[in-house]
Amino acid sequence: MIDFELTFRVPLITARGIFNRRKGIVVCGETDDGFSGIGEIAPLNGFSRESLPQARRSAQHVANYLGYTEVPEHPEALAKVMGYLEDKLNTPPSVLFGFEMLLGDLAGKKAGLSLSNWFGGNPLSDVAVNAILTGSLEDINTQLVAKRAKDFQVFKIKIDARGIKPALDKIKAVRNIVADDVMIRLDLNRGLDFEEAVGLLNQTKEFGIEYVEEPLKEPTTQGLMALREKTGLRIALDETVAETEKFYDLLNSKACDVIVVKPMVLGGISKSARLCEVSAAQGLKMVITSTLESGIGVTACLHVAAMMGQHILASGLDTLDLFQDSIINEDLPIVCGHMNVPEGAGLGVTLKDSLIPPVTVHGALE
Repeated sequence: MIDFELTFRVPLITARGIFNRRKGIVVCGETDDGFSGIGEIAPLNGFSRESLPQARRSAQHVANYLGYTEVPEHPEALAKVMGYLEDKLNTPPSVLFGFEMLLGDLAGKKAGLSLSNWFGGNPLSDVAVNAILTGSLEDINTQLVAKRAKDFQVFKIKIDARGIKPALDKIKAVRNIVADDVMIRLDLNRGLDFEEAVGLLNQTKEFGIEYVEEPLKEPTTQGLMALREKTGLRIALDETVAETEKFYDLLNSKACDVIVVKPMVLGGISKSARLCEVSAAQGLKMVITSTLESGIGVTACLHVAAMMGQHILASGLDTLDLFQDSIINEDLPIVCGHMNVPEGAGLGVTLKDSLIPPVTVHGALE
């Protein structure tokens, strides 16, 4: 296991605090026939139920268990392994995602298929993504200059709880620069009470708002449905999706229109895919989003988005530019608002040589 740390270019404001750095673990493995793979474990403080030290201890237990395990030959076999890890070893979500990523990388390479193709279906070859705008009004104006060149069709503005006027100033600044047919998403980070949210959102109707994410401090069924009725805006849930009992109450009550799916928080690729299928059956749309991972985790999320096909809206994968480094050798360029899914076998990305190389363990996993 290899520890890494990423530094944000600009401090990131979220519902759970301000982030300056992002830490995680790369898990590496090699098969007896010479295939090597990688995965990422990076629980996010305030969003994940487990801390990084807890994840590291769990990862060691999982590695010990999987050390001589055969690489799964098909997705059903992988799902069985992941189910055992969750049920018998009580493996937390970020560790499940990291090892499913690693095993999927190895399985795809052995089969000569990309990760999303190995899982089956008819995955997309490229995925629409939204641009993320964060920080002060000055920061956002600076970010807009760079992001306009990538022809994004959707911009997501992270709004902090500093009053209606600063929020409107940011929204107006974006709308004044981007084309009329470009959509804007608002992420309120559970920052407002009901009346504050109504007061803000009723002043945004002229700005082409696609949806508002986590608008209320207390996301109740009654509150979200009333907010949608008073503002006419679609409601998206993010943090609430991981609060399983509350989320399914809201889902069954049709109190939301879009869900933000974060595989690192939910517990992996297969679990995220199943949640998307259940939600799609209720008529919801999905946004597959990174949890501020390195390039390894973002690539895995990109494969998940490709697997979801027509059920997804523009995904939240424009996060690598938030950091000074991605720790992978490959670029994941965004062109015309789309990110190409790597065509190589497995994840299709490799770890930078500047990180300490793994020590090969007989059988598979380190």
